[in-house]
Amino acid sequence: MLAFYRSYRHNVNGPTAKGVTGQGNSHLLIDGTNGRPAFNVWLLDSGRYAPGTIDGQDLTGYPTWDWVRMDQVDWYYRTSVELERRYRRAIPSLMFIHIPLWEYRFMWFGSVDGRTAADHDRGAGRHQIVGERNEEECPGPFNSGLFSAVQHRGDVRGIFCGHDHVNTYSGNYYGVLLGYSGNTGFGTYGLSGAERNRLRGARVYRLDESVDGVLAGTTMRFASEFGIDLTADDQWIEPLPLPDGRG
Repeated sequence: MLAFYRSYRHNVNGPTAKGVTGQGNSHLLIDGTNGRPAFNVWLLDSGRYAPGTIDGQDLTGYPTWDWVRMDQVDWYYRTSVELERRYRRAIPSLMFIHIPLWEYRFMWFGSVDGRTAADHDRGAGRHQIVGERNEEECPGPFNSGLFSAVQHRGDVRGIFCGHDHVNTYSGNYYGVLLGYSGNTGFGTYGLSGAERNRLRGARVYRLDESVDGVLAGTTMRFASEFGIDLTADDQWIEPLPLPDGRG
């Protein structure tokens, strides 16, 4: 799939990092007006499903989804340090994964174990949470340690995911934005009933070199803002032409 996407003429995905779990683990530097990197985008493959067994033990009762592995965390950390040495400063960045981290749920409830409305009220106030949570977060069975690595390095301003289609919230979890990037397609599950397509949309990020950290803000933009048909059905959108192989 990555090779197919990269065959489109204007695709900017880089090659996947060698010797690292998954595909598409890469980063993309964005140059500023002075021709030097002003911002960075990290892409990590969070996988799909957890293994059936680990060390002879099954995962019955645990989440069935995959997780970012430690070699990926190590690759991010080492590459981040290398970039800082090369450019003599930490490059502010965003990180994109598919499956959310456990810290998303901790942030929403302001707690590891609490699940009450009062817990959420505390979390929402503390972490300035905005947006909707219409289903439980679905992380993998293990905490990857990615958030700890990101917070320690201090270059990643936000981590954004998909996976849970009807969640749109984001918040500031101890200096790092955690949030959902929405669900742009109409063929996958959405809300129930007549509201099925209400949250179809995408997250927009504003970058401004004059702002400390370059990330000037982020917000969800929904299909309803653009006059797109929101009938509770799978909407047809004319696909892009296939790549012509001339890259």
